[in-house]
Amino acid sequence: MESKIFNPQAKVIIHLKDVYNYFKSGNSDPVTIEVDPSNACNHSCPFCISGHLHLKKFKGTKLFNRTMFKKEVLLKLVQDLSTTNIKSLNWTGGGEPTMNPHLKDAILYLKNNSKIKLGMFTNGSMLERFDLIDLVCESHTWIRISLDAGTAESYDKLRVTNQTNNFKVVLNNIKKLVEVKKKTRSKISIGIGYVVTKDNYKEIKDFANIFKDIDVDYCQFKPEIIQIERATDRKNEQISEDFWLNEAVTRLDEAKIILGEKFQCNSYKLEDLISSPGSYGRNYKECIGSQFQPCVGADGNVYVCTNHRGHKEYAYGSLYENSFIDIWNDIKKRSEIMNKINYEEKFCKCSHLCKPHESNKILWEIKQNLDDKNFKKNLEKKSQYLKKIIKHPEFI
Repeated sequence: MESKIFNPQAKVIIHLKDVYNYFKSGNSDPVTIEVDPSNACNHSCPFCISGHLHLKKFKGTKLFNRTMFKKEVLLKLVQDLSTTNIKSLNWTGGGEPTMNPHLKDAILYLKNNSKIKLGMFTNGSMLERFDLIDLVCESHTWIRISLDAGTAESYDKLRVTNQTNNFKVVLNNIKKLVEVKKKTRSKISIGIGYVVTKDNYKEIKDFANIFKDIDVDYCQFKPEIIQIERATDRKNEQISEDFWLNEAVTRLDEAKIILGEKFQCNSYKLEDLISSPGSYGRNYKECIGSQFQPCVGADGNVYVCTNHRGHKEYAYGSLYENSFIDIWNDIKKRSEIMNKINYEEKFCKCSHLCKPHESNKILWEIKQNLDDKNFKKNLEKKSQYLKKIIKHPEFI
């Protein structure tokens, strides 16, 4: 059964009006925007998709950039976004979003001055330090805390923590989030993330046992994706399908039994890893999904997507020079960059299984059938049905 939370294709279909508007005019406000308040991080996860920005081993390279969004630029951004038709905003990274001391001001502005739904990806270690727990519970649709381990020992070793940001601190913050949610009757969804890697797959069951009795809303499992900055051999970029079939899937099945309805898995990524090695399900010719979910880096650049953050050649413009609205409405600049990605590079400089990957599948199919009345009629019916069952439809 497909997930009602993690289902990018379904969420694209829900936003058909925006999709058709884009195909007609070549421009539409994003549905979801990813914002990186910080490129710095207080953890050192080896599987981080943005490790090239902040991990010590990348220090001295052209991509290394541990900057933070400046207050005036961040606040100008959220002010601009509040005047658009953007449906949702994810605080993400880059680095650890809660390390930016001005994040609280940005959240408060959006809470009080916009209808934009908010979500947050975080390691959860600094929520109490920056007094964010109550505010997140009252202002966010969801928060997802990355844990990726089943024991304190492996967590602290893998992430290189200290006493201020270790496993114990994060687990306590999760419990405080749950407590505040109950106390205030908040509707926030609290999720815990587990990126399955060769370093931690043996602890999947331990992780599940930790959260079976903690009232989080879900535990999300997803496979490690080797981003292009880490890939030394394109032919062996991702972990082999044998590992997922022989080591990971059985343990995920055990976790599902333990967690019950809390269990969530990005099965579409696993399916592409297992059934389509080499192409990984990339059968589309254009990255259309990126036009509905761009990324604003902590360096102030508006990037094509989260996977291209830090690569200036894939930036539409800088917020230190122009407003987000002016940058986004420069269709010529956006088209030039997308033409380069789609038809010159043909994705050769893109990570496989990237953020817009799943959206691209359905958007490419829609583009191929724009003149098919029956296809569009059936899609509109499906859109109405999905609106009733999909959770957090504003977040692609």
